[in-house]
Amino acid sequence: MPKTTSNYSCLDDKVWPTDDRHGSEEDSAEYKCTYVTKKAALGDGHFSVVKECMNTMTKDRYAMKLVHKSLVMDKLQIIQREVSVLKKVSSLIRELELLHQKASEDRNHGVVFEGHHHVLQLFDFFETSKNIVLITQLCESEDLYDKILNAGHLDLETQVKPFTACLLSALQFLHSNRIIHRDLKAENVLFRLKTKTNMIELPRDDATYDKSAHDLILADFGLALNTDAGSREFVGTISYLAPELVACKNSAKSSSIQYGRLKPYGTAVDVWALGVLCYFMACGYMPFDCETDSETMDYITKSDYYIDEDMSNDEKFKEFWSFLDKCFEVDMEERATADDLSSHSFVCPQYFPNKSPNPADDLSKKPKLRVSKSSTSLHSLEPPSRSASTVSLNLSESLRLPDTRETNLNKIRETLRKTLSMTSIKREPNVLLNVQNGGGSSNFSRASSTFKLEPELPNTALMNGCLCATPESYSNFTTSPAMSRTGSKNNVQTVVGSWNEASMSALNSGATLAFDGNSYDSSRLHKASQTTSPPVSSSTAADTRKDKIIFQLGEDE
Repeated sequence: MPKTTSNYSCLDDKVWPTDDRHGSEEDSAEYKCTYVTKKAALGDGHFSVVKECMNTMTKDRYAMKLVHKSLVMDKLQIIQREVSVLKKVSSLIRELELLHQKASEDRNHGVVFEGHHHVLQLFDFFETSKNIVLITQLCESEDLYDKILNAGHLDLETQVKPFTACLLSALQFLHSNRIIHRDLKAENVLFRLKTKTNMIELPRDDATYDKSAHDLILADFGLALNTDAGSREFVGTISYLAPELVACKNSAKSSSIQYGRLKPYGTAVDVWALGVLCYFMACGYMPFDCETDSETMDYITKSDYYIDEDMSNDEKFKEFWSFLDKCFEVDMEERATADDLSSHSFVCPQYFPNKSPNPADDLSKKPKLRVSKSSTSLHSLEPPSRSASTVSLNLSESLRLPDTRETNLNKIRETLRKTLSMTSIKREPNVLLNVQNGGGSSNFSRASSTFKLEPELPNTALMNGCLCATPESYSNFTTSPAMSRTGSKNNVQTVVGSWNEASMSALNSGATLAFDGNSYDSSRLHKASQTTSPPVSSSTAADTRKDKIIFQLGEDE
């Protein structure tokens, strides 16, 4: 049983994973894993790899993040913190959804986006002899970074505004629960995987926006912090750092007196990062980026961002510049909160119809074009490369900034890899969704949200922090898109009762499992487990059944 070693609460007030539980192959083999994975990786990061997986009990697909123990044992605090925050977030999401389900169906929610619908959920977690494993929801292959670079920049009205409003709602949810994300950036904004159960209908009124805004998910809680006291840790991604974070650059090397003089920062760092992301979406380049990191951080501390003269004189951008002015306030105590910004005319009342635009927002004031802002000699107007997050947890290790050669290599590598949950499923073309231009919309978000609260997994399907065998790996497995958890409830019950060593052996032999209603062909499976070669499936009418589950061995595509 894990022992409590810090104030991180994960499961029954126990810290997970613990630093005294390394786990041998012999120990881990005691428990079979209830997940199988695809051999091909969806993406990889500095310490982890992400694969698509399936729960063998429920047949639901997820993203499996495998963190290499050998690479993070000296940074275990980061993993403990991530699991702790994700557990809390997932618990809060379920509580809020159950509360809303009990409410009247014709209740006016007063918002277009509900914040808890747009943050990553953790479904399960466990460890093997070599990896710490997190099970989260699957997302599309294209993240917000890809969407911006593929388009050059996003449309202000139909994309930038609704995407910003959606992320604002997510920050409202997190900040109201004392959670600071600390790594909000385009690479960490994903899009929910489309299924037939969460497709939305196109309604009704006059204004339009990109319906994929309802699929946005704020992911990667590896740097997230659950605290009231704030922090002095220097973490995040250079381009998105707030001035108060830049001030903590040398906190890991500072004396106790110097460290004590630093002001702890809080949720305001996420608001600054949202401003950076909003700018990136609209312009296609970053507001503060220069040739070197030191120049970039210098411009950040002065809130000296590049302003295109044509855009500054464009009437349709006046709310945009006013919104950024609120986000890019140098003094963190004077900076607008996420709740304040939800009343800004840039997103209100169109996306927050329960609020009125703040009359204090001065939209007549044009952004100042200082000398440095009218020149591109220092500002870089090129699209940014994928950025790796920087971590300095004051654990006697200084911040290591990449050298020029490493930076150039990263520009090549990062365009080819993803660091988060994703799939190879191609997104459908953007569709514009109608929304009322002001005023309340009865139950609008419930009709438009693609969020679906999944039933809690049965205990027999969960690993729940245990040490187990390495998940079985297959070249491919498929489930019919028409299959849902509800439609397969009887199948799940049958499988739970029949899943045993013979079943796993059959899978390893390349068996095809077929479920139809309440029936379960266990004799076929048992026979497959006794043969030395994979059985050959005949092309029968039964193979076209919508609820067929297939585990298939073969070459990687």
